[in-house]
Amino acid sequence: MAFEQRSSSRRERFTFGVPLIAREAACDWGRVNDLISLTLRSVLAQGDRDFRLILAGHDLPPCWHELTRGDPRFHFLQADWPVERPSAANDDGGSKKWRIKEAVRREGGGLLMYLDADDLVGRNLVETARRLIGPGQVGGVIDKGFVIDFTSLCAAKLPDSRIFDGDFHHLCGSSTIARIEPDSLDAMRRDPHRELGSHHVWLETAAEAGVDIVRLPVPVGYLVNTDENHSENHGPYAGWRRDFNRAVRTFGRPIEDDIATRFGLSRALLEAKAFARAL
Repeated sequence: MAFEQRSSSRRERFTFGVPLIAREAACDWGRVNDLISLTLRSVLAQGDRDFRLILAGHDLPPCWHELTRGDPRFHFLQADWPVERPSAANDDGGSKKWRIKEAVRREGGGLLMYLDADDLVGRNLVETARRLIGPGQVGGVIDKGFVIDFTSLCAAKLPDSRIFDGDFHHLCGSSTIARIEPDSLDAMRRDPHRELGSHHVWLETAAEAGVDIVRLPVPVGYLVNTDENHSENHGPYAGWRRDFNRAVRTFGRPIEDDIATRFGLSRALLEAKAFARAL
């Protein structure tokens, strides 16, 4: 898989890497399509348009061609292994992330953000990451953001101890950006994801290793209660997840355009996608 090289800019390449569940494994492929359409619209709203997105999956969602319209920044990476049902280990998603990272390596590296196919990114995320993740740093974390309950469209800003006892990146996987340097002799710089581990321990692990991670003041929107979120249907924390979603509805507030526009969306669009399948 080869990507178009941008001769017009020498800035560090920024890649969104999105793993997508297979149609055969999804509970509701139509809902998956609705969710990733919001994610893609959010990415398309970036103020800094010099980025690329790699979608790794077994199937292309129907919205892909409608929204990307042949845009050379958007690439589909075909999964070539048998479809597996979702599991607590999330091996399918991990394999797709690995393939995305290998593609980034082959093209010289750069900043890589894994983005779940149902999460939203602030409109200035690419610009902020490029500006604040300096040459001496291996990446950044997003420690503040919004959690959005998809059934009620209530949103809560985290951190909020009434909802979750921790920073945003302790909860949401779409909260880290790593600099991939394929030719570095330093393992940390070759693959920060491997060396730093899970998103919720990046800051602590970086401190122990003596490397610098920057906190990025840009929001991510973490959608929950969609019926397609992996952790809501599988694994040992399903009960905790139900309580968490209830707390978001209790302490959050109805999402309006003041929040939705931060992600390049509108309340009306979120409402249309959230309630369309329930009709």
